[in-house]
Amino acid sequence: MCGILALIHNNNYNLSQKNFIKINNLLSNRGPDHQGCINFKISNQNIKIGHTRLSILDLSILANQPMKSLSGRFIISFNGEIYNHYDLRKQLDLKHQINWKTSSDTETLVNLFEFYEFEDAINLIQGMFSFVLFDKKDNKIFAVRDLAGEKPLYFSFSNNFFTFTSDLKTIIRLPNFIKEINEYALKKFLELNYVPSPVTIFKNIFKLPAANYIKINLNDFKHIKINNYTDVLSNKNMEIKKWWNIDLNKNKKIESKDDVKSKIHYLLNKSVKQQLISDVPLGAFLSGGIDSSLIVSLMQKNQNNTKTFTIGYEDKEYDESKYANIVAKHLSTDHSCYNFSKNEIIEYIKYLPQVFSEPFSDSSQLPTLLVSKIAKEKVKVVLTGDGGDELFGGYNRYVYANKFWPIFNFLNPKLRNNIVYALINLTPPLFYKTISNLLKLNINKFSLNKIKSKIKLIDNEFSYYKILTQEWNFNDNIINYDMEDDDFYEIKSIFRNNNYSFESKMMISDFLTYLPDDILCKVDRSSMFFGLESRAPFLNKDIIEFSRNIPTNFNFLNGQNKLILKDILYQYVPKKIIDRPKMGFGVPIGRLIKNELKDWTNDILSTSICNSHGFFNFETVKKIKNQHFNNLVNNQHKLWSLIQFNQWYQEYYKQ
Repeated sequence: MCGILALIHNNNYNLSQKNFIKINNLLSNRGPDHQGCINFKISNQNIKIGHTRLSILDLSILANQPMKSLSGRFIISFNGEIYNHYDLRKQLDLKHQINWKTSSDTETLVNLFEFYEFEDAINLIQGMFSFVLFDKKDNKIFAVRDLAGEKPLYFSFSNNFFTFTSDLKTIIRLPNFIKEINEYALKKFLELNYVPSPVTIFKNIFKLPAANYIKINLNDFKHIKINNYTDVLSNKNMEIKKWWNIDLNKNKKIESKDDVKSKIHYLLNKSVKQQLISDVPLGAFLSGGIDSSLIVSLMQKNQNNTKTFTIGYEDKEYDESKYANIVAKHLSTDHSCYNFSKNEIIEYIKYLPQVFSEPFSDSSQLPTLLVSKIAKEKVKVVLTGDGGDELFGGYNRYVYANKFWPIFNFLNPKLRNNIVYALINLTPPLFYKTISNLLKLNINKFSLNKIKSKIKLIDNEFSYYKILTQEWNFNDNIINYDMEDDDFYEIKSIFRNNNYSFESKMMISDFLTYLPDDILCKVDRSSMFFGLESRAPFLNKDIIEFSRNIPTNFNFLNGQNKLILKDILYQYVPKKIIDRPKMGFGVPIGRLIKNELKDWTNDILSTSICNSHGFFNFETVKKIKNQHFNNLVNNQHKLWSLIQFNQWYQEYYKQ
């Protein structure tokens, strides 16, 4: 993986090559092995392309970027890996007998466009990627992102320039860029703990959504500042288009459960085998859960002595390392387990704004950062289990939906309201016992508390999904400005689709939102902070497309979930090792806020800092702090989101 930067500006914009190189160097954590920059003109537009390289395939200088195609027509700055690039080379060689200069996937990719139309070419590739491609013959620019959103791509349009980059911190360093907080993005951040695509925390910077590309014709191009994504879509100078869509129509023949298991097993093994290509040491993150254990099992099947990495924690409630150690021992991996302390967590909190560049408050960011650090000491690439939960039903909320919603939805509204108010008035232990017995489930207490606090808001499937995935309510009185409650149309349309069960609708919605903007963002930014490449075999296109047609009862039955993957994993690891409740990959952030981080929390959420931006209702901030400090309400996630915004604001906005 790498860092990319492209700047296209008119003659009125003054940025020297020296300063461009300095800004490009801000991406050096993503690519510490080489920095490359080139200049040229297309249709009276000044083009500057930058690249920072993390060398994975073909370590020679010939594979450095930016890279030109054979004829020189195309120039690319590319971040990612093309796993089937050797197959694509064979395909090209059958017709064109190319004299390849490297064994790099970048050379394969840039030359695909010599022989295929753009959209045809990107549909041929299997991999994770974001890249900017310049066509010097037709005076066009293409910017594209992979289908699941593994690799980031930000863009911005101003009066004298537009730019694409792997990290928005490069954009805010450009001369004449004006930083303006996007209030809608801040509201969504407080709800979700991340800023959802296509917006960012800044009004005039956007994320290209997964599986999308931008095409810009530079002939007669006019620069214009754009602050709203709707204006991006309506701009006549460019076209934004999806190059791949998740299939929402179940029109394929359903196979037997055994056939489905065999097909998933085959596809996942094929994907793992593809992703083992590397000219540098390679390993895997291992939590001991189903997804990472299955990936490591298949790695061991295809190679010996896989290096695996996990972290432990002194608080046993949050320590999953013992399970990872058991799996590693059973599979005979070369295992490294590092036990970290409270002090190390606290030490790495200060780096979070640098790692993520915009507010991000999924507290599992901290252990992800730490496991990336220890892995980089031995390898340069890791495989992960990301995507398994969204594709095969791994989250507890899917199980709750399977049990809770049919009962809740069956009741007429009046009776339902009476029951809701009766439940709300129960003491927490009695509420927990009543719901658990009713649904015959061992329900996570934090999820149950979230349901109890918001149960009055449930009136349909979509509102139920929202209470389990959102932190702050719109009526929580935390923000100091008025804004309509708005949800992305694409997600609402999924919940109106009758082809899928409620569980499947949640899984698809998570795949389109939570996966790219939380899970994949967290892993990409944390690993790349240390120059470590992460790969996700579950996010192979064939696996994603096949998973959409798996019947609900193949994954969920009698309060159990992820049954397909469990059955495959049992072929490698005994059931007694695997069958246990799902644990989150987190840290006791709530306890730290009350104790070791209490003074710092008061400082970062002080009147002066909150008033410096004016977005938060400080009375609400004080209220949730006091509730948490006095053990009245567990407000750890709400507090962490406010802390992360203020910490980011101090570092990025006020600098």
